[in-house]
Amino acid sequence: MSDTTMITGLTENTGKAGDRPDISVLSRNDGGNVVRLSFLSGQTMPDHCAGRPILVIGQTGEIDFTVGDTTTRLETGVAIHVNANIPHALEARTDAVVTLVVLENPTGGNSSGN
Repeated sequence: MSDTTMITGLTENTGKAGDRPDISVLSRNDGGNVVRLSFLSGQTMPDHCAGRPILVIGQTGEIDFTVGDTTTRLETGVAIHVNANIPHALEARTDAVVTLVVLENPTGGNSSGN
């Protein structure tokens, strides 16, 4: 097994017609998985939760990322970290791509939040 992994295609928009973004797993690694979410303008991911902490990084375009009553505009160079089991939603303001890094729980414990 290699000590490094090069991940390409982070900014490639593979969005397809429909209500939801195209989701592509780019890499599974120790410590986290890297996923590309490709949106066409207007596509959404309604409220949902991740069982592990996540880091979402804006690559291209603009996406409104909402946690509770707070909305953050993800665009190139902007990222947001969300703890496990916290409801959040995404809505593409333009064609856009974000990189989702699904992180391991820092304690190595279960994902139930206990």
